Amino acid sequence: MAVIRQEPQYLGFFNKLVQYLTIFYFSINDRIKKRRAYLNTLRELNRMSDRDLTDIGFTRSEIKSRALKSIYKIDI
Repeated sequence: MAVIRQEPQYLGFFNKLVQYLTIFYFSINDRIKKRRAYLNTLRELNRMSDRDLTDIGFTRSEIKSRALKSIYKIDI
């Protein structure tokens, strides 16, 4: 004879809290990683000369918009 165990269909308060905190943690972690990558991209591009920037196809005034587009997928 097999024993079948049924789990309750509802989540308790503690389980919901753990789920929300886990989602919150990973969303904050993702934001921090993207922000670091964005700032690193800005820093590296600002160190380049105008001639090097022209070689890769954009001007100094486009650095911020290109970094935003690259990291955050935002078109400005």
